[in-house]
Amino acid sequence: MALRNFIWYCKQEGFPEVQKLTAVHVRHFFWYLASESHRWNSTSPAAKRQATSTTVNGYFRALRTFFNWLEREELIIENPFKNLKPPKIDKKVIQALSPAEIDRLFKVCSGKNMLDVRNRAILSVFLDTGLRISELVNLTLDDVDFDNGSLLIRKGKGGKQRVVRIGNRAQKMLWRYITIYRKGESNHLFINRNGESLNLLGLKILIKRLGDKAKVKVHPHKLRHTFAISFLRAGGDVFSLQYLLGHSTLQMTQRYLQSLNANDAANAHKKFSPLDNLGKW
Repeated sequence: MALRNFIWYCKQEGFPEVQKLTAVHVRHFFWYLASESHRWNSTSPAAKRQATSTTVNGYFRALRTFFNWLEREELIIENPFKNLKPPKIDKKVIQALSPAEIDRLFKVCSGKNMLDVRNRAILSVFLDTGLRISELVNLTLDDVDFDNGSLLIRKGKGGKQRVVRIGNRAQKMLWRYITIYRKGESNHLFINRNGESLNLLGLKILIKRLGDKAKVKVHPHKLRHTFAISFLRAGGDVFSLQYLLGHSTLQMTQRYLQSLNANDAANAHKKFSPLDNLGKW
């Protein structure tokens, strides 16, 4: 997509062949990409919207990879991307669910039937562990350790395994679901009404329906965001959060720190004031 649109633009502007392209030509392309609201002479809705900084950055990385390959293969002499820096991505504050929104989500599945109990267990695991949706659907009955209050994530991102703790309230929700309502031959932890394992699409649809019913804008990754921000607000440290989320770098985890506001900082100071914690003298 990026290469195709770049070639289209070069032809439209009468730019020279690829071997003669310079950094100036590349900058003209990115100016067009970032500023033009109707691109590529396309009728696609996406082409009629202003390109986000994330989109522009994605184009930059894709085209830089292509030109680096041309340089390695000695198909070009000068690489126009050699001294170009990637455009910055606008940092968005990650939004978490409020306590009231969480309460509404649980209320719309407060019944005593199997599906409601399962749905409360799913919400509890999401909000108490911050699992990725792929990690949650891959959980099996064997991965639940009530003795140690933990879950074994066998198929984390990059194929890495980790053990995450699950709190007492979430354990109770999960215990009730497993011991009373969990039926079916599948060894997967969460199953549908037919006793078959709940897949990614089914879980996404389920969360959306709960959100629509509760009038809450929610998706599985927002539940993960909510866990992360709630963990930090409760006094958790960013290094522990990195492990719990299964992040490979601390930089990924630190995005959640940007979502904490002045009230969070003030509350943290009340608890961790250096002078107050020295005691009396």
